[in-house]
Amino acid sequence: MPPLPAGEVGMRRLLLLLAMLAAPAQARTVTATVYHPWYDGRVAYCGSTYRHWGLSAAHPWLPCNTRVRVTHKGRSLMVRITDRCDCNSIDLSAGAAYRLGVPLDGIARVGIEY
Repeated sequence: MPPLPAGEVGMRRLLLLLAMLAAPAQARTVTATVYHPWYDGRVAYCGSTYRHWGLSAAHPWLPCNTRVRVTHKGRSLMVRITDRCDCNSIDLSAGAAYRLGVPLDGIARVGIEY
């Protein structure tokens, strides 16, 4: 399929954003993992520089710069989606995982609301 013209891509993003704003917040439980420190300082999918101890996350399909509330064992934190991952979960930066009590070398079940 040929690439879309730049104006059409922008229009699709705008319509997606408007649909997300009009829709009520959605919550679900997913598996959370933690980024490896090797990625620190590298450019993420959304164009920002990944910081290992920052408050960011990767998600397979949520748009760039979406704010997501992540909850684990009674702790809650807002993170910004800055990257993509190849799984059906959320990858947290070490800073976000530490503040939520998610093991830095393991996985945990977390609630996300977007």
